[in-house]
Order: sequence, then structure tokens, then C-alpha cells
Amino acid sequence: MGKNIKSKPSYNQDVLKIIKDRYGYSYDYIRKSIRGDRVGIICDMLKTEYHKLNNESIKAIESRAYKL
Repeated sequence: MGKNIKSKPSYNQDVLKIIKDRYGYSYDYIRKSIRGDRVGIICDMLKTEYHKLNNESIKAIESRAYKL
């Protein structure tokens, strides 16, 4: 009997903090919205904004690393 090992997704903490400060929702609610456990207009908005901000932060890090 093998155990089903599933890794937890890691979220960009800086982006979560930005969204929390902007909208006032808890970190738990934001994570559940991104994961898809919550549904609704607000959840979809939080999810798209998280992905947009996360992609921008990755691009900024890559461009900064390239310049070094």
C-alpha cells in the first residue's frame, strides 16, 4: 500500500501580499481562489490578477538576472 504523495503548490508571497493589501481578503481566501476551490466573479478576478502579477515578477527577475 503506497501513499499518494502530492506536493503543495507554492505561491509567490510578494504577489499575495499585494493582492491582500489591495482588496483586503485573507491569504487563505486568495489561495483558495487561485487553486479553484472558490468560484465567483471576485475569485476569477483574484486568480487572473495573481497570474498577471506573478508573470510580471518572473519577467522582471529574468531581465535583471540577464543584465548581471
